[in-house]
Amino acid sequence: MTTVTKNEPSRRNFLKKSAVLGLGLSAAPMSTGAAHEGEKNNTGRGKLNEQSKKLIKLFGLKYPIFQAAPGGEELAVAIANAGAMGAVSLSWSSPEGAFDVVTRMNAATKGNFYANYVLHFDPVSLDAALEAGCPTVQFSWGLPSEAMVSKIRNAGARLGIQVSSKQGAQKALNLNPDFLIAQGLEAGGHIQATSPLVHAMQEVLELAGDVPVIASGGISTGHDIRDAIDAGASAAILGTRFMATRESNGHAVYKNALVGAGDNATTYTNCFNRDWDATHRVLRNDTFLNWEAEGCPTKGKKPGEDDIVATHPQMGATARYSIMYPVKGHEGTLEDLAMYAGQGAKNIMDLPSAGDLIKRLWSEFENG
Repeated sequence: MTTVTKNEPSRRNFLKKSAVLGLGLSAAPMSTGAAHEGEKNNTGRGKLNEQSKKLIKLFGLKYPIFQAAPGGEELAVAIANAGAMGAVSLSWSSPEGAFDVVTRMNAATKGNFYANYVLHFDPVSLDAALEAGCPTVQFSWGLPSEAMVSKIRNAGARLGIQVSSKQGAQKALNLNPDFLIAQGLEAGGHIQATSPLVHAMQEVLELAGDVPVIASGGISTGHDIRDAIDAGASAAILGTRFMATRESNGHAVYKNALVGAGDNATTYTNCFNRDWDATHRVLRNDTFLNWEAEGCPTKGKKPGEDDIVATHPQMGATARYSIMYPVKGHEGTLEDLAMYAGQGAKNIMDLPSAGDLIKRLWSEFENG
């Protein structure tokens, strides 16, 4: 298909685009009914472990289900109000933008959400987010400095850190986090992990002690959540599955591509690295397949890398190989943009509301 035009996106446009992403990847009282129902299966399946109960109580949740950062505010609010843990990405937000996001989230929820910061980028809006009353801050792709941790603690907020190995867990535990996220290679989006989730979980759980560990990577069903909790996780994070909901900010082209994607739909690559040279998992599309067919060339040698394949009324032009995924409002050859997806995409068959999806996931957890 023909491209729109050619242009080198500016740093300013990149920051505007990235503010809607969670690239990588806190409150009603605990529902006693949910806790009892989770314990009703005498076989041990469909039961919450003690760490799950601790995490549910800590964040005032009904379900031990967390959202990965991408997806936008509307999705985060819907997830939080359904009794799970919502998430917003503030990695590329301005201080003013972050303050406004947190203020709106606090007004729309009971505080059961977290803000994610990718530490390959300077968290310039952290102070503003804490000033606005951000209840929980979670870091990925790096460890926060002691000064950052002190700011979070002084603001009365909780701290989470994403890790993927025993060594990473040890360094993170030295900062006394409230929870850890153990990420596996099956995850969608930008992936700091290099091992499958089962291995990452085993290594992190060996050291975590009383610190809750949340499983992340390829989780898309209630059965997956149950398997994670049976293995010792306190909760599970879902990213791709929540992207394929009515409330997510993903464009219809992106959401429809996730539905029925199939077993071999995703690839782990560094193809879409124009703005951030980090590994990621995406759906295979023409941009990836043409790049792969030419031998996976490096920056400056990629086929069509200066093509502008999409435009957005607020975020402007998006070039091929950008980290930008298709969001509502985009126009152009959207199939050529990065469409982040974990291996759990093979189980996505519909586009429900976030609330209906969470109910389904919990039914699968308990009964399926």
